[in-house]
Amino acid sequence: MYFSKKDVLLDQLAACHNDPSWFPPFAEAVQGLTAEQAAWRKDDSSHSIWQLVVHLTYWNKKWLNYFVGKETFVTVGDNNDSTFQFEAAVNKENWISTVHALDAAYLACREVIAGYPESKLDEMVQGYPGECPWWGAVSNLCTHNAYHIGQIVYIRKQQGWV
Repeated sequence: MYFSKKDVLLDQLAACHNDPSWFPPFAEAVQGLTAEQAAWRKDDSSHSIWQLVVHLTYWNKKWLNYFVGKETFVTVGDNNDSTFQFEAAVNKENWISTVHALDAAYLACREVIAGYPESKLDEMVQGYPGECPWWGAVSNLCTHNAYHIGQIVYIRKQQGWV
């Protein structure tokens, strides 16, 4: 059986989004959390689950915009605190809205990649320093998602919110 690059990347995105695999997907990792739990931080040097979700939403949307040509890649940046910040009041409605935003970003990424020809994945990311094919960028985006989903699961376990 043959699996294309697109098949593998769509499988990775599904594993991050809502398809239980080797680690709990995002949908499972945040299921049942209250707004107060999501906003909890150990200290000022750590991120809350809410901040991690905002961060993942930012980067998934950003790379999707690069992929479809809505934005031109400039730099990965220093991953500064601005990508982790949220202004919303800590309440149920805002937390649900934040979760839905990342869910929608995952769906959009999966739909867009599924709709593009396989050849797009072999093209280089324009403006990226060095050679970076789209399949590598999307694969790294999935790894980034898995890393932060692991942090969410770890925070839940630490706090007994399992």
